[in-house]
Amino acid sequence: MKETHDLSQILRQLNAPASSKLDERIYREIDNAVTTSATAPAGPEPTLGQLFAMIIKRKSTRYTLVTTAGLATLVALLLTHPAPSAWAMDQAIETLKKYKGLEFSGKVSAGGTNLPIDGWQKADASGDFVQAELIKVGDGTAIWTRDNQTYSYNPDDKTVYVEPGVTQAINPWPGPKLLSLLDKEKDFKAIEGYDPATGRKRVVVTCSSVGQSFLLEFDFGTKLLISMKVWNNTRQEGSPHIDFEKIRYFEDLPDSTFDFQPPPGTVETNMPLTIPDAEASRPVLSDANHGISAERMTREEACQTILEQYWAAKIKCDFARMRQLCPLTADLSEEFLRETCEMDGIVQVLKIGGIEKTGSSKLGPLALVPSWVRDKDGVVSEVWMIVQFRETGQETSCVIYGEHGYAINVKE
Repeated sequence: MKETHDLSQILRQLNAPASSKLDERIYREIDNAVTTSATAPAGPEPTLGQLFAMIIKRKSTRYTLVTTAGLATLVALLLTHPAPSAWAMDQAIETLKKYKGLEFSGKVSAGGTNLPIDGWQKADASGDFVQAELIKVGDGTAIWTRDNQTYSYNPDDKTVYVEPGVTQAINPWPGPKLLSLLDKEKDFKAIEGYDPATGRKRVVVTCSSVGQSFLLEFDFGTKLLISMKVWNNTRQEGSPHIDFEKIRYFEDLPDSTFDFQPPPGTVETNMPLTIPDAEASRPVLSDANHGISAERMTREEACQTILEQYWAAKIKCDFARMRQLCPLTADLSEEFLRETCEMDGIVQVLKIGGIEKTGSSKLGPLALVPSWVRDKDGVVSEVWMIVQFRETGQETSCVIYGEHGYAINVKE
């Protein structure tokens, strides 16, 4: 099984059968153990939510939503008496601060097919990022986290693959940080109306940023996000990548919510460290003008050197140097890089660790290295980076391939 940083690709590869017993146990424990469930008042299930959707984000991206024309079309379909709204996102942000648990259901687009998806997430102490997660997909996918590791069950070979970090998640999760980022987008719009199926007042929020488009639906009374839709383009073109038809918040979720028991006879092994051949084949990754020389250095020393230079460039917003050290960012616009840097807000590098895992690609050896960084709010995060070594007839050099999974908030 090949490793991938795109959840949609993993969803195509894994085929963990859904378990009705697991569903029953999870729902039973949620109902018994959760102190407060943040749901709208009882009534008919809103069909409005079924027309919305949401995204599982790629790492280091912010969230964007639809154009005015697209918004007008959707609102006309979904809301009665739509009108511009003076929606105060800060109310929703404040409301979500007390919730650390989330359940979502809907569908995900994988290989041209829409598959049902169900997931549970728990935020870390900061309330911004995922600490624990369980995702199940209708084609059989099972992905869960435990002790800052990600487990992926593949029934094709009856194997659970384990890798460090949280490599598949919605980050920042749909909580205060995400909403704060959306609220700052230049094309932020809010439309107010009523769900024709339930008569409840709704607010549709849209905006756009860094290559994705979003549409979010809020319940006007509770201020909670109840459905979300996102496309992998800024023009809301084609089908959304992920469609969460229903979102439900909890003050907390028990740890047992995120347990997944693969069938008897399942083998557990480490996930190989590799990168997709298509990425390794990109000329920019092997271009001698990118990266640094690793001559007369051990791999540990080369990783330390290139990561020190990369973090220094990111802190200074030196985009030219970032592109030179991490060549897969060369095609990204300065606006994209600036927004990413602003979102991460890194101001200090506390430590760069040693090589924790090795692997290979068609270009040469790979090394997985953790870094600990502090952001402008004082939060410390652990970030895993993949360093690609290139061994040619002339010399050994290395570049940064990119992040491995998502930054995790940790105690200093």
